[in-house]
Amino acid sequence: MPKFACQCGYVTNLSVTSDSEWVLVPEKTTQDIGEAMDEGKVVDGEYFYEMLRGKEITVYRCPSCGRLHLEEAGRNKFVTYIKEPSA
Repeated sequence: MPKFACQCGYVTNLSVTSDSEWVLVPEKTTQDIGEAMDEGKVVDGEYFYEMLRGKEITVYRCPSCGRLHLEEAGRNKFVTYIKEPSA
């Protein structure tokens, strides 16, 4: 069962889609999908995911500490961001 361990110690189960798994999509891609729909193209699931393929970034948000872990191009390497403390 695939899992992702945050630096805080929280472990997320990745074998099912959860509220901790997000996808970042460029605004241009969102506009392209909207334009395709405006032009009357049928945007079914297959076409939708084809337009996203290679452009999306998978993000895991830790429900315990709020860190964001961005996966680099599906390579199982991550860049992690943490909210700065309030001044």
